[in-house]
Amino acid sequence: MKCSDFIEDWVKIGLPAKSKVVAECGDLPFPEQCAYCEKEAVNVSLGNLLSYPFVREGLVKKTLTLKGGYYDFVKGTFELWGLDFGLSPSFSV
Repeated sequence: MKCSDFIEDWVKIGLPAKSKVVAECGDLPFPEQCAYCEKEAVNVSLGNLLSYPFVREGLVKKTLTLKGGYYDFVKGTFELWGLDFGLSPSFSV
C-alpha cells in the first residue's frame, strides 16, 4: 500500500460528513459549509470508534466517555461536545 492510498482511504472516512452538510447546509456560504463539515467529521470519527468492542463496552458500562473537539485557529476558540449514542447493553435472544 502506498502512502497516498492510505491518505485517500483516510479522507474517504469523512464523506458521510460532507454528504450530511451538503444536504442540511447547502445554502450556506462555502466557508461555513467547510466549518460544519470539519465538526461533523469529528462526529463521524467518534461514531467509527464504536467499531471497537472495548470502546462500545466502556460506553455501555459508563467507564468511558467520548468527547468531540474542534479548534478554530483563526478565532482562537475551542468547542468541546459529548455525543449520546443511545447505547444499550447487548443481550441474547
